Amino acid sequence: MKSVLKWVIWLYVAAVCAYIFYEWYAYTGLYRLAAEWQLEQYGSYGLKLTLLFPLLVLGSPAAVLVTLTGMQDQMRMADAGARSPAIFVLLGVVALAVSAGAGWYGYVRSMETFNVESVDLSKGDTPRSTHVTITGIARTEYIIEFGKKTSGTTILDRYIPLTPASWRPGQPLVYFMKTNMTAYMPPGGGGMLMLSPRTPAFQITTEPGVLVRDGLPGAVGEGYRKNNIAVASPPIVLDLNPGADLQPFFVTAGVSGVLSFFMLVAAGAAAVRQRRHEM
Repeated sequence: MKSVLKWVIWLYVAAVCAYIFYEWYAYTGLYRLAAEWQLEQYGSYGLKLTLLFPLLVLGSPAAVLVTLTGMQDQMRMADAGARSPAIFVLLGVVALAVSAGAGWYGYVRSMETFNVESVDLSKGDTPRSTHVTITGIARTEYIIEFGKKTSGTTILDRYIPLTPASWRPGQPLVYFMKTNMTAYMPPGGGGMLMLSPRTPAFQITTEPGVLVRDGLPGAVGEGYRKNNIAVASPPIVLDLNPGADLQPFFVTAGVSGVLSFFMLVAAGAAAVRQRRHEM
């Protein structure tokens, strides 16, 4: 019975790790709750601290169960059969295959050439592709800054609504430009315009970017909601990072690669323990 329970606990731990990764990527759940509390208190949030919160909350049931059932020693020193190297090798190879497949697909996509479509919101244009430049009115009064703190460095992104000239307050905001720039230089020359709420709205033609459907972070959307500013569902974000659409593949490749490394190391350790047990 304890052997079955042990595997249930390990599977639960694996599911928790996978779910926390999903929360981080989708900015949802407990991860979002911890991030938004920090944003409200400090104006930015720390990645490690934010990941720690859902890990503690979701990992506590497994820790309590292990303690109540007295399985600490079994979890530390499982018999060699229960930790067969073949299991870890299989998991490591599967993770490696996922990493290689996602990385290769992302690389092939990065080598493709795209025609950049010009979209003028005031003419009623709607994008037919994901790689576009947008001409519209930058509603600087509705700028929201979103900060993430990693290794002591705060990365600050600005989300700037882009609308047709005919847009009026009360109508939903559909398009947003994501950028870390602090100023905009008109392509035809003229004075530099600061990307600040103190700058009056102005016409902008963006650099080429990638449209991300429903790409507005939860904290940013919540900021608009609290200020009674209508946002379309789903909002569409123009990410000026040219590799924005490839990020999911490279993140998957990286996480799977790390998982594969640990599984193969665990396989080697299990093989050594098994030999010692047989001797």
